[in-house]
This record gives sequence, C-alpha cells and structure tokens, in this order.
Amino acid sequence: MIKRNSVSEKILERGAESLKEWESGNATLDDCLEQLRAENGHEKSAVASLLFEYFRHKGFIDTLIRNHARRGNVKQEMRVVVACALTQALFQTGIAPQSAVNIAVDSVKHRFGHGPGSFVNAILRAVLASPEAKKIPPYSFPEALREKWLAQFGRETTARLLSCYASNPPPAFRLRAELPEEELHELSCTPILTDDLPKDFRFYQTADPDGFFRKKWLEQGLVYVQDPATSLALSLLDGDVSGRVLDACAAPGGKTIMLSDLAARRDLKLTAADRSPQRLRQLNINLKRAGIRARTVQASAQENPFDAASFDLILADVPCSNSGVIRRRPDAPWRYHLKRVTELTLLQADILDSLSRLVRPGGRLLYSTCSIEPEENTLQIENFLALHPDFTLKKQALFLPSEAHDGAFGALLEKA
Repeated sequence: MIKRNSVSEKILERGAESLKEWESGNATLDDCLEQLRAENGHEKSAVASLLFEYFRHKGFIDTLIRNHARRGNVKQEMRVVVACALTQALFQTGIAPQSAVNIAVDSVKHRFGHGPGSFVNAILRAVLASPEAKKIPPYSFPEALREKWLAQFGRETTARLLSCYASNPPPAFRLRAELPEEELHELSCTPILTDDLPKDFRFYQTADPDGFFRKKWLEQGLVYVQDPATSLALSLLDGDVSGRVLDACAAPGGKTIMLSDLAARRDLKLTAADRSPQRLRQLNINLKRAGIRARTVQASAQENPFDAASFDLILADVPCSNSGVIRRRPDAPWRYHLKRVTELTLLQADILDSLSRLVRPGGRLLYSTCSIEPEENTLQIENFLALHPDFTLKKQALFLPSEAHDGAFGALLEKA
C-alpha cells in the first residue's frame, strides 16, 4: 500500500487537477505552470514534466482511454487521473508502469471510493496490456492543424514544424549584463546563434536549469528567461526607442524590459499596462528585479484610460493562438480551432483600432504575436491598413519555429 500523501501521489493528483483546470477552458498550460511555481511543494517540476509529456502525446493517450472504456466514456474526474497515470507509465522513466497504476488506484479509492478505484485499475491494466500501447508514436498532433499547415507551408516545412513540436528545448534566457564566462560554462550555458536572429540581444540556453536558477541571476536582473523569438518584433525598431512609449499588453514584462534596454540612456517615459490584476502584480515584480523604471497601469488594451495621440510608440503584443510557440507550449495546438481563432482575430483588430487612436502623428504602432497563422498576422495587418489609411506599413517579419527558437510575427506601422 502506498503511504498517503506520498510525493508520487501528490504528483499524480496535482497533475490531474491541472489537467481538469485546462479542460475547463479557463487556464492554459502556462497558467497551470504559473500556479505550480507559486506553490512550495518539491514535486512541482515533476508535475510540469508530466503535463508537458501528456500534451505532446495527448491524441494517443486520449484514444487509448476511449478505446478501452465502456461506450468510450469516462467521467472527467477518473479520466484525468487515468490520462496522467498513462503518461507516467508510458513516457516517464522515473516511475515503473506497475507503480504508476498502484498510485492511481490508491489515490482514486481514497478520494472517490472502492468502485471508482476498481474501474481505474481495470482500465489502466487493460490499456497497458493492449497491442496499441506497444506502438507508441513519437508525438501526436491535431489533424486539422496539420492539414492547415500542409496547405499553408508545404510538406517539408510542416515536417520541420512538427519535429520542433516533438522536441524538448532547454530553457532559454537573455543576457542583460556581463556574466563570468567560466560560470556560464559550468552551467552548460551556450549562446543561441542563427542567421535569422536579430542582433540587438544576446540569448543563451542552459542544459542545467536547476543550477541556473540557483544562481539567482534572474532575481538580480542580470538575465531574463525568454525565447529569442520574443525579440523579433522589437528588432524592427532598429534600436530607435525613445519618448513616450506604451506597452499595452505588457505582463509578464519581458518585452517591456526589452524596450527599456533598447532605449539605454535615451529619454524614455515608459508605461506598461495590463488588464489582469494578478498579471500586473507579476509585471511589477519582474520590472523591479530588472531595475526598470516604468509607470504600470491596470487597463485593457481595448478600453484604455490614455489620451488620444499621447504616445510616440505603442507595442501591441496581442493575445493570439500561440501556434508559433508549440515547442514550449505543447497544449497550444490542442486549443487551436476555427471558432477560437475567429474570436482572437476580432479581438486583435479591436485592440489595434483602439491603440491606433493613441499614436501621435509621426508615431509608430508595433504589432506582435507568437502565432504563425496569416489570419492573425499579415492578413490582420492588411485589414487594419484598409480601415486606417493614415497608417503605413514600414516593415514586417515572420519567424517559423526552429531548433533554435520559437515562432513569432511582427509588423511596424507608422502614422501620418
């Protein structure tokens, strides 16, 4: 019998709780991970690993459950536990399959009773003994999005994108100060260098994340954990950042800090806004760590309190489908569907329209997404320009996900 409240049981139960929250539609994987980071339990990194593995194999695991459940239906409370236990048994080497089953059964019996526990025991053992469970694909991916990408990018590029999805990239960070080379070397930190990366910033990746975070460089403002693709839109500014600047969707603050770093010692009056009080608190923490002076405001990018024509530069890093960050957010493809993208494009257009009124004549509006979908990127900009003839497109750029970085899009617009 597994001892109650053991670490293994906490990992399973916390993973199942996070998955249930994700399925509610009220939380992304990022939201679940943020909640985990705020907790004190030692098991949080193991829960994060469990969730990542589940989403990279979600289609396969869900199909196994459906095929071995009576009429294909399982109550959500049981299904999320079974999904997490199968992820542990099939894709994580730190726990034996038999142990994963025993932990799941004991947890369910304790929480829901003997009957549900027996059901979970039966379905887990049936799945693990099945021929299908022996034919594990390297990953599973939503077919509708794969077909869209085939039409959009072609077979070769789509294959590269899917190989990125199946990867497990090491943490990436941006260097904000000089750090001893020997310490970077000790932590297996290597520069991320590719021909398509902007040259304004220096990015590294580390093969020793635990050692990296023990250094407290993040708390000291010496580094900021972010992917190189986050710099794409800001690279379109060619280092020209000064005057009254607004980051309209600022939390958690990575691009706000970039704007300040690009401005260096030039005259800068920086405002960072976000609609969420919780995210605004994290924004303030990150800006303080980085030593960034900025006014922070709780405000929606659609209904903001700022005066018309009051900013020289506005960054609109808008909510998007996240289809460019599939390496680090493997739940994003499973949240992608036509209705949601339609809602997002309407929201993006509304944000652009609202913020355009705040740009002074001669000022600039910088649009940014972490999507690779034309509807959210080039087509969105075309529609904006058709409705706002006082703006012109200065330049735009698209990153597709690669081994070195995530995907992103940026467009720089100027007001007449």
